[in-house]
Order: sequence, then C-alpha cells, then structure tokens
Amino acid sequence: MADEEQVKFVLRLSPTLHNKIKHRARTNNTSMNKEITNILNESFSRTSSNEMLKDLVVRLEKKKVI
Repeated sequence: MADEEQVKFVLRLSPTLHNKIKHRARTNNTSMNKEITNILNESFSRTSSNEMLKDLVVRLEKKKVI
C-alpha cells in the first residue's frame, strides 16, 4: 500500500464508535486509521463474496444442479 496514492478524509464518529475502534485497534496492535481501513476492506470483500455466491446459486439453479 506504500506505493498507492492516499487521500485524506475527515470523518465524524460518535464517542461510542470511536472507543470501539480504538479498542479494536489496540487489540490488533495497529493504528485507528489502519483499523478503519481494514474494516472497510473486509466489508467490501464480504460484499463481493456474497454477490459471487448468489450468482453461483442462480447459475446452478438454472442448470437444475440444486
């Protein structure tokens, strides 16, 4: 990621959410910034995986495999 251009983004968080992220970052021995980036990346990966699985199920149903 060091070679990628980065964009600065200001985000407002509730104190509760801020504390949850801070705690999770400490637990994972990383910065809050990196933790938020990891959470977002995981979220997008899960969405892609879910969409792929749904597409696969539709294709298998069309072929009457399931």
